[in-house]
Order: sequence, then structure tokens, then C-alpha cells
Amino acid sequence: MDSRPSRRSENRTPLEVTITLVSMDLVTYEVTTTREVSLHGASVLTRQQWAPNQRIDVRSLQGSFSGFARVVHCQLRKGPSFVMGLEFFFTDGHWKQNNAGVAEPRVAKDFS
Repeated sequence: MDSRPSRRSENRTPLEVTITLVSMDLVTYEVTTTREVSLHGASVLTRQQWAPNQRIDVRSLQGSFSGFARVVHCQLRKGPSFVMGLEFFFTDGHWKQNNAGVAEPRVAKDFS
């Protein structure tokens, strides 16, 4: 049985970071941005529809963040775009660095 709570119980942090998404299941690649991040996931804007449970390699272009995630949902929004929810299995690094080149606090971590 799945021991995870059925409702999100962690805080989300609004954070816009340019990221790359690479499907580990299909030959799919996209450069896009996050909307919000949390310890275990992220909300991402995307131009294409990604399938639920699709496995994705996520990397920040503004920092050292990298992680592996699965698509929880991908919903159409106004205009030709989607909002995708990601659940992280593993993460490392920082989403972005500040203007002084110092890494901003980590939001995510290794969940294994």
C-alpha cells in the first residue's frame, strides 16, 4: 500500500527557473520554466503534453540542480500550453545561483 498522503502537505515555493526536460521513455526534449517547486516536486509550464507516469530527467540551466521525476499530471491551460506536475525520485544541487554566483538554498534532496 502507498504510504504517501493523498493530498499535498508540503509548502510550494514560487520560483521561475529555466530547465530542460528529457524523457527517459521517449525521444522528447524541451526547454521550459518552473512555476513552483517543493521538496518532492515541481509545477512546470510546457508547450507539449506529457503522459502521466512518464519518467523525466530535469536539469536547471541557472544552477546545478538535476533530478529524476515522474509526470503526475499534465493539464491544458489557456493558450497553447500545459501545466505539468512532477514528483521527484532523486535530486541534487541548487535550482539557481544568485547574482553573486552563490547557490541559493536547496529546495529538493535525495529521496531514496
